[in-house]
Amino acid sequence: MVLIRVPLSVSLLWYPVKSSTVEQSGSIGISMTLEPSLIAEAKRGEGTLLNGIPLMEMPNIKFLQEKLGKVKIEAYSRVPLGYGYGLSGALSVAYAIAASELLGIDEERALVAAHESEIISGNGFGDVISQISGGIVCRKKPGAPGYGEVVRLHDCSSVIYSKVLEKLPTSTIISGLDWVKDVVVNSCNLPLQDLFSIARKFTEDLGFISPYPLSYRKKGIIVKIGDPKEGVWTLHTISRFGASVI
Repeated sequence: MVLIRVPLSVSLLWYPVKSSTVEQSGSIGISMTLEPSLIAEAKRGEGTLLNGIPLMEMPNIKFLQEKLGKVKIEAYSRVPLGYGYGLSGALSVAYAIAASELLGIDEERALVAAHESEIISGNGFGDVISQISGGIVCRKKPGAPGYGEVVRLHDCSSVIYSKVLEKLPTSTIISGLDWVKDVVVNSCNLPLQDLFSIARKFTEDLGFISPYPLSYRKKGIIVKIGDPKEGVWTLHTISRFGASVI
C-alpha cells in the first residue's frame, strides 16, 4: 500500500495551446496549488473511489489503466469533483505515482501519461505539471513534465478562501483570449493580490462574475483573498510542496 498526497490546482490565468503532440500541448498560465490536498491510498487491484464513491467511466482514469496498468485508488478530498479545484488532475497524478511505486513504471513516463490523460479527456490543461511543482506556478511553456516549463513564485504565505457555486464542465472556461499570452509572461513576479485583479478581469471577459471584492470566479467556484466574514467557504493555504508519497 502507498499513501500519496496531491495538492489542488486553481488557475488564475490560462491560455490553451494545442501542439502536434499531446505531450507538448497544454496551457501557459498561472496557478495556485492549494491545501487541503487530495489524499490517495493506492494498492494493487482495480477501481477508483473518491470519498468512498466509485468513479465510473472517468476517461482520464481509463486512459491511465490502459497506458500504465491497473491499480486501485481510494482517494479522499474535502472539496468536490467538477467545480474547478483540479481534482481530476490530482487523481491522474495520484494514479501515475501509484503506478510508478506499485508497478515499477518509470515515474517521469507515468507523469507524462497523467498529463496526456487530462488533455485527451478535456480536463485541466496545466494542472498536472502545476500539481507536481507545488506553490504558485507560472507555466511559461505548455506541455507535460519534461516538456513544459514552470517557474515557482515566491509568495506562499497567503490565505485563500473558496466558495462552491455549481458543477460545470471544463469546456465552459476554455479560453483563447489573446491578451492573456503577454500578461502571463509579464506577470510571473507580481504579488498575488495583483494577480487576483488580473484574474478577475480575465474571468469577467469569459462571462464569470464574482460579487465579492478581492476575488474572481473560476468555473464553478469563487476564489478570494481575505476572510469573507459570512457564508460557507473553504479555507486554503498555498501548498509548499508538490505531489509526493507520504
